[in-house]
Amino acid sequence: MRVFLLFVLLVLSACGGGSNSSSGTAAGSTAAASITVSDPVTVGSLAGMTDALVVGDHIVVRSRSDSFVTVNGQPAYAGTRLSVLDKQGKLLSSTDYGFSLAAGYTGEWLMMLSPDGFIMVQATKGTALLHFDAQARPLGSATDLYPPVAATSTTEYAAAENGGAVDGNGFWLATTFSLLPVTDKTQYVLKLCKFDFSGRQLTPPFMISTSALHPHVAAAGGAVLAGWMEGGGAALAMWAKGAGAPTIRSINTGGSQPYPVALNTSGKMGVLWNGKATTTSSGGVMGVAVDSNGAPVLPSGRTDLTQETLSTAWNGNARASEIDAHAFSGGIAIAGSVVGAFKTGDPVGDVLVLADYAVGSEPLSAQSPTLLRFTLPGRAALGPAPVFRQMLFADHAVLLSGDDNRLQAFNVNRGR
Repeated sequence: MRVFLLFVLLVLSACGGGSNSSSGTAAGSTAAASITVSDPVTVGSLAGMTDALVVGDHIVVRSRSDSFVTVNGQPAYAGTRLSVLDKQGKLLSSTDYGFSLAAGYTGEWLMMLSPDGFIMVQATKGTALLHFDAQARPLGSATDLYPPVAATSTTEYAAAENGGAVDGNGFWLATTFSLLPVTDKTQYVLKLCKFDFSGRQLTPPFMISTSALHPHVAAAGGAVLAGWMEGGGAALAMWAKGAGAPTIRSINTGGSQPYPVALNTSGKMGVLWNGKATTTSSGGVMGVAVDSNGAPVLPSGRTDLTQETLSTAWNGNARASEIDAHAFSGGIAIAGSVVGAFKTGDPVGDVLVLADYAVGSEPLSAQSPTLLRFTLPGRAALGPAPVFRQMLFADHAVLLSGDDNRLQAFNVNRGR
């Protein structure tokens, strides 16, 4: 759902030339770059961004609330401040809902588009569904997608984690369940189900794993791909359009969390992960397209997924643990950061990266990305846990970079 440039640009390495890098501007590391960014603008006093979504012609950001409960002597904050930004990243309004959306809940939420605006679904310890209009105002009351289970129950399966994605007339939800109380020996089953926007099941819940953690979902064009961790490894469930049931398989990500991603609007799917550097692999951001059965699409003669690195030209060690990637018009755009030297002779520091990859019949690792490496003004450091979200419109994009202290917005333009 984003805009990409589909021609190949020669990408200069970190030892190549770049634009002038004065202390007052964001500096980029490509000559005649096809991706350009503005200087960042601080967005109000928002801090602790955890998610954001393009809703119509503006942006809705979810960030840390001022409301908290004390857990083990430390504050645990609700993530329920909803703020509306215009399409340039300027703050228009902000409402702190505190614990009014879910009493005492400090877990994450899934944000997904809906016909009336957007929905939020609890990502942990529950399946409450909330509706909001396009201006981030609540619509109606919460609906539980699965019956809540009392904390004292020992015979019912309680929802633990959710991953979700919108497709067509509703959204897919992959949910782990376990018996209570939770112990270090608890096993979690994983079910995949499609719901309409009112919370009614459109498919029966399919059991796709009996030992799963951390589900994530991508969906498009009637196809859905779920990824999760199982027994220390990664697993996928690919449910192609028109198939009677999903195809389930393991995938060798070297023990890293798989992040499913829709590569186009027709149901072509892929999976990304943060690979570990080894004696035979450079690691970094890695990824493959998958076929209709969920099998990785690899270069001819290759079977080792640890060679499917996408971030070779990023020139540094990938920093953010979660990968922000979006597809539109035949390509995929990834935002992230690395720790490395911006140019030869520079001290090691934080470098932000925007990288666009064409998607076709060839493996993702065979694509030469259109790439921009850049730094904050004055080579300032990112916060300890940066979060990136790309908000892509028809004529431009806004990159949101958030941490515990602030939220910054960059306007991004791609050459045509």
